[in-house]
Amino acid sequence: MRTSILVGILLALLTLPAWCGGQKANQAALSKEAKITMEQAQKAALAKEPGKIQEKEIEREKGRLIYSFDIKMADGIHEVNVDAMTGEVVEDTVESAAAEAKEKAADKKKKKNEKAAPPNN
Repeated sequence: MRTSILVGILLALLTLPAWCGGQKANQAALSKEAKITMEQAQKAALAKEPGKIQEKEIEREKGRLIYSFDIKMADGIHEVNVDAMTGEVVEDTVESAAAEAKEKAADKKKKKNEKAAPPNN
């Protein structure tokens, strides 16, 4: 039993660099599509919610290319989304700890499914 657990941990550690490299490549590909930079989007997000950025990424959500920022504020974590084509703040919501945990779990599941899917050639 211990051996199988150790093997599982070892395999997870060995695949981590490949997964991280895929994430970076995906972020780079999406950034090329954007009309504004991460820095411009970050300025717009911080103008809306001046706080400390915890996480930032570019992603496609509901068919729209956005920069997503998790900004720590006194009343919680604000998720501020900025349209990557126009620079307009399109969403500003306060995430509860439960909602943030649910979103992270969904992202993890999505990334796992993307990794398991065969490439389209």
